Amino acid sequence: MTEQELIQGLKKRDESAIEEIMECFTPYVSTIIYNVSRGSLSTADIEETAADVFFVLWNHSDKVQEGSLKGYIASIAKSRAKDKIRSTVRHGEVVDIEDVVLADEYTISDNMDRQVLQKDLKDAISQFKEPDKEIIIRYYYYYQTAPKIAEVMELKLEAVKSKIKRARTKLKAFLTERGY
Repeated sequence: MTEQELIQGLKKRDESAIEEIMECFTPYVSTIIYNVSRGSLSTADIEETAADVFFVLWNHSDKVQEGSLKGYIASIAKSRAKDKIRSTVRHGEVVDIEDVVLADEYTISDNMDRQVLQKDLKDAISQFKEPDKEIIIRYYYYYQTAPKIAEVMELKLEAVKSKIKRARTKLKAFLTERGY
């Protein structure tokens, strides 16, 4: 089927359309979820999240526009991956910068640059004092929102926002010094 036929099938609630979409797009969706999660989700979590992506697509098929199926699927996959990451970080769990890695968005030839950047980011974040360090890790690596961080860490929302803003400024200066 063509993309237009798949979209029309979705809108008509034709199960063969969703089955074909799942067959065609499962590797694509799984790759997006893996990259967004920076490898932190298990294979089972990735499979569960991918299934959720297609469930959301089925339930919101009326929102898919012609020519945008792949982009719409990618958007759902990114959103669901972030949701899954948030749900796997337990309440009150102290996160460690050594447990997080950068997404593998670079080519193999850039592997050394990626490793150096990853090391520099870890070095920069490790210099932060608590609770700033944990806030940054939760915000940038686990995609938790400022209100969620404030709730989990029992801090005021404005304090969390302020710490994120100050940390962003420090990280920018740190990385600028190193030529990034």
